[in-house]
Amino acid sequence: MGALQQDVLNCFDDLFLDFDSAASKLNIHVNQLYNFKRTGKIGFRTLLKLSQFFYKAKYHELMQEWCLKLTTTEAIKHAFEYAAIKRDIPLLEKLLKAHRMDSNLINYTQFYQVIYNYMLGEFRPQELRNYVNTLKCGKDKELKVLKDIFSCYCLYFENKYATIVEKASDIEKEIYELSDARKTFFKECYLIRLSEVFAPAYLYLKDLSKARRHAEFLFSSNLSAKTKSDGYYYMGVSFIEEDKKECLRYIRMSADEAKKTNDLRIAAEAKNTLKLVEGFYSYKEKGEIPQNLPTPKDMILGEKNLFLRYFQLIKDGTLSDLACAYSTFTQEFNFLFSSIVVGDMIDAGLDPLVAAPIKDIQLNYKGEEYFEKDFIGSFIYSSGSASGKFVN
Repeated sequence: MGALQQDVLNCFDDLFLDFDSAASKLNIHVNQLYNFKRTGKIGFRTLLKLSQFFYKAKYHELMQEWCLKLTTTEAIKHAFEYAAIKRDIPLLEKLLKAHRMDSNLINYTQFYQVIYNYMLGEFRPQELRNYVNTLKCGKDKELKVLKDIFSCYCLYFENKYATIVEKASDIEKEIYELSDARKTFFKECYLIRLSEVFAPAYLYLKDLSKARRHAEFLFSSNLSAKTKSDGYYYMGVSFIEEDKKECLRYIRMSADEAKKTNDLRIAAEAKNTLKLVEGFYSYKEKGEIPQNLPTPKDMILGEKNLFLRYFQLIKDGTLSDLACAYSTFTQEFNFLFSSIVVGDMIDAGLDPLVAAPIKDIQLNYKGEEYFEKDFIGSFIYSSGSASGKFVN
């Protein structure tokens, strides 16, 4: 009997649980569990659900052990994605070390090594494309989809928001073509990753209802503190022109969540982002750019950080400066910030009637996503009752 098989069966015994109740709770056929007892074979998503069944909200502690006891190539591929999307850097490091010499996983170890280095901040985000372009997928459909998704991450760092929506919508179709039931976990992970690019793309295109929808997906996903922090950030910025109180509430939630990552770089980024947003509102109220703002060296994106770019572009706040800033943001299809600049132009004396047509530009872009909130079923777990609740 394999180590993983023994662990799972021991959990049933230690907790006085039976297969029938577990199958009913997890919405799976009980034969899957009897087959696992007999052969040791089990789907990764079922294994994940079992960990939640046994350990409730602390299921990840169990998955950290089980991922290292997987023996089949298919299961190990799932473990790589699980560790990466949960942003469990130590687990991902252990998986990379354990399987680096496995010829059947060479494309996966190379791909997730790049993801590992990216999460550690080993290279600048703007350099991500250089690494993604070197990755090979062979005939692996799942890896090809993941590479396409990371190409969208690159587009984000290149400020190509409209292109993200078009390409990500095509990628979504690729994801749904992964029809094999064994690929359900990959599909869910990849759709969550799409939300990570859809949220900022729609935000800066000023399609705010869609931006908020994807932001909510992120902070409701129960994936990681970093993912929740990002979701709160996008939600907060979506209110930047509408509701100062609501904007700052979410940005503070983002900063608080970032502290839970135990990553000093991420925590500092969120803290400095809060300072920039507070500085933005100070400027809007007083007409002067605060002197104690974070600098490019304080931010992960450096001088490409949008709030820093905004302050740099508006300069002295003259209509001439603001017109240049408006032109820059509009050329990038960053309609959220171009709209903000139009508001500044009105404050500087531009006739509101003249400004109205250029303030709320709507772009007709190709592509629309269709997935619903229940696509994150593998990770949503609620312990609202003694027995817990699973979303399937």
